[in-house]
Amino acid sequence: MNYASLFNNHGIINMDKFHENFINQSNDIFDNIFDTWSKIPSFPFFNVVKYGKGKYGLELGLAGYNKENILIELKNGVLSIEGKVDDKNVDYVQKGLSFKKFVKQFQLANDVIVDDAEMEDGLLKIKFGIKNPETVEGKKIKIK
Repeated sequence: MNYASLFNNHGIINMDKFHENFINQSNDIFDNIFDTWSKIPSFPFFNVVKYGKGKYGLELGLAGYNKENILIELKNGVLSIEGKVDDKNVDYVQKGLSFKKFVKQFQLANDVIVDDAEMEDGLLKIKFGIKNPETVEGKKIKIK
């Protein structure tokens, strides 16, 4: 298993392969994949977090964004996160923070759902759970 095999043809991270090959493995495997992901430059930058046995999530660094600037949607097993900040009316002397429009997508494992999403201190935190049989896909995620 190599890093490139985690992505499908559309550049979306395939969480099924991630789950299949890494979640059920040792901490050494986690250290390796997370170390590899941390070296990939991509806006917005993100962390994969383990909250406990079988409990995972994403943290996206979004300084300057708020929950009104972000849309999270889970549809057909793809978690899409979109963001846009309108700062056209600000006269910057120096602009060091990025407020560019972005779309970030993750292919989730078939049994994974989004339990919770919250924006806190410039971090968008998305927590995952396991799908109940009656769960319906295609829902927008409210950010707390």
